[in-house]
Amino acid sequence: MRNSCFILLALLSASGSNAFEVSGNFWENGQAIFHIGISGDSPTGGSWNAAFKRSMNAWSEATSFQFIAIDDFVDPCTARGGGLFGDDITGVDFTATVCGTEFSDSVLAVTLTAGTCLNQQCTGGFHITDADIVFNNNENWDVYTGPSHFFVTDFERVALHELGHALGLDHESTNPSIMQGLVSNTDSLQTDDINGANSIYGGATSLQTIYGIEVIVPAASSLSGPNDSINLAGVLSSSDASLDNKFIDLYQYKFENDSRVDIQLDSTAINPFLYLVRVSSAQDTIPAFTFSDDNSGPGTNASISTDIQAGTYWIGVSSAQNNEQGSYALAMSATSSGGGSSFEIIDSSYGPSVEINPNPNIAGTLASSDFVYEGKFLDLYQFDVVNSTTLRVDLGSNNFDTRLLMVDVLPDKVLGSLFFQDDNISLSNSNSRIEQRLLPGTYWIGVTSFDNAETGDYNIDISVVIP
Repeated sequence: MRNSCFILLALLSASGSNAFEVSGNFWENGQAIFHIGISGDSPTGGSWNAAFKRSMNAWSEATSFQFIAIDDFVDPCTARGGGLFGDDITGVDFTATVCGTEFSDSVLAVTLTAGTCLNQQCTGGFHITDADIVFNNNENWDVYTGPSHFFVTDFERVALHELGHALGLDHESTNPSIMQGLVSNTDSLQTDDINGANSIYGGATSLQTIYGIEVIVPAASSLSGPNDSINLAGVLSSSDASLDNKFIDLYQYKFENDSRVDIQLDSTAINPFLYLVRVSSAQDTIPAFTFSDDNSGPGTNASISTDIQAGTYWIGVSSAQNNEQGSYALAMSATSSGGGSSFEIIDSSYGPSVEINPNPNIAGTLASSDFVYEGKFLDLYQFDVVNSTTLRVDLGSNNFDTRLLMVDVLPDKVLGSLFFQDDNISLSNSNSRIEQRLLPGTYWIGVTSFDNAETGDYNIDISVVIP
């Protein structure tokens, strides 16, 4: 089954922390072949083809996604328009129209993607099989770097933007990003762009925190057991964040099951200091699962061995002395029985049970055995907020049209304010979102469907919005 074309725009107007935005559509093998045969050169002398290839290479070198160039011309409008959705051969060119439809005012370029649906209802995105790009031939183009020029648009930065759409990214409205909806002085990929691509295709990402310390989320950061082994090397340097006058590197891992962990931090250059801290969806530390060590390993090395509950943890690498710099090696083994998590489940006075789960990422399933709310199945999760925080909660499913609820629970367990966001947070999917400033307290997240009696897997992603 072919999905209808998905049109993404780059606008001409100049633009005057949240996360990247993904469309839900992706290339199944993590790469795309573009046929590049644009005729002519830019006014400053460089060829359009060379500029487009540089944009492709920028994405390929910075992310886990790979663009591949073939030096021949393919008309991007072949099998486009009139209810047709491409020929599964990806091309690029300057055109006077969007394959027969007029360019809207101030639109510089359009990426048209199509593919095969992920489910029968075609509500959860699609595997991209074609992503043709057309540049508005009515605009004044050149190739240059630096600040945007009046009345002359840089082809290369617009190509970067459109290639982001081609690999599956949507417009980003707040963070510095080449994926901003409006052309700007930004002429290269930003951290947000790289994180977005890697979140789709499995590369390492970085996470901003309320503590002002960036956390690295490795590609293989979800550990499901029964035996997991992690080995990584790094360097503490003056460019790292500082905590109590000591440089620190942070890594995030999610343990799917209750586990036994053994962590060894070794260095001959510094006196290493090791942290293991469980964090909630609001980036609050959970004291019952917070550990640190200085000299439990051989010599002055650090070591932590302990039992932990399933959840999300930060591993911190630092030093015992102020301002120490140097290389280190970290090794971690985690073993579990595969018995899942020991999250507490409580009965509410309203009928449904509630799972106390503070994780930033929760995978679940709506099932016919769940509590029924207004003809729809319902799952509830409870978490606490210690410090006032703005949270973005995204609910997605490839199996049903999602509906998301969030309420605060007053001290006497009476439900307070209801924050609700229905489906269709973008034109491309049927997912749901709530973004809300939360005061300290207890909250419930409700997962249900838009239509009655729908079932299937879903995923909740909770992120902190950094001012």
